[in-house]
Amino acid sequence: MQNTIFCIFASCKSLMVKRIIGILLLAQLLWIPGFGQKKTDFRMWEDSLIHLRNEVMAESDETVRLALNEDFMSLLESVLQMPDAFKFTWDSVNNFSVLVSPDNIFKIFTWYIVKNNYDIENFGFIQVYNESRKKYVLYPLYDKRQVIDYPKTQIGNHNRWYGAVYYKMIPVKDKNTTYYTLLGWNGNNMFTNQKLIEILHFNKDMTPIFGARVFKNYPEKVARVIFEYSKNATLYLNYENQEYLVSTGKYNPKTHDYDYKRLRCDMIIFEELVPMDEAMKNVSAFMVPESSLNQGFIEEDGRWMFQNRVRGSNPDKVRPEYQHKNRNYYSVQ
Repeated sequence: MQNTIFCIFASCKSLMVKRIIGILLLAQLLWIPGFGQKKTDFRMWEDSLIHLRNEVMAESDETVRLALNEDFMSLLESVLQMPDAFKFTWDSVNNFSVLVSPDNIFKIFTWYIVKNNYDIENFGFIQVYNESRKKYVLYPLYDKRQVIDYPKTQIGNHNRWYGAVYYKMIPVKDKNTTYYTLLGWNGNNMFTNQKLIEILHFNKDMTPIFGARVFKNYPEKVARVIFEYSKNATLYLNYENQEYLVSTGKYNPKTHDYDYKRLRCDMIIFEELVPMDEAMKNVSAFMVPESSLNQGFIEEDGRWMFQNRVRGSNPDKVRPEYQHKNRNYYSVQ
């Protein structure tokens, strides 16, 4: 482990991180209590990574920015390979994403950099326990979305990752497989943003696989759902408890339609994308949310069932009590 950190120290472009790594290496060599083989101070490593990530985002020169990002990735990789690294909570991180699976089997780290042409490139790691090897294994994630011909239908391992920064994880399980549903954001390019519903699962040897055909009744046959929309718009995509409508099967002659009843459950909820101009309906840069939470996916036996009769509302918004006030429609001057 020390040899690996020495290599990072020698190649590191950040003077601040070199100073921090130098102090920690000296502490390890001197066997200062609380450092080295006796105990790893992950909080200090976390702070170093946060500062280095800030350097990456603030750097104006693209060449230096990319080099700093390599430093960040190398340092994070070394920290995640330290003993007991999986137990660390990373609860102070606010400039890269860390998600832990509810079953505590793996963690996924994701972040992005912006290039000079405003293209986004995503990076990450999966840290997962391998039962046969009796240790945690790291899988690096490099954004391959530019070379994936059919991104909505591709199913592949970590070497064919459609990059995104993930902010929510929802596990669903069928008889044999747990599918970890990931909600993510991708800044894409100067014209569009993307949000994704990604599916992550693992082979028997714990190799990560991205994409799965678990979306049912959706207008497209997909292994992941990708929403692409105007750079000036904001799309709501989250997992929360909401209402949806289900037909009762009873025809109502007054409305000339079937009656529906309201049900409530946890679901992935999102806004429908519509074109700003009908002539541009196939151009992603002109697609915007229609500002109503009316579509979603509901889990059923390890599958995500598409539902287009969602009645979403903001659960955090408390309506004030109604108070009657007399109104003066005319005033005497």
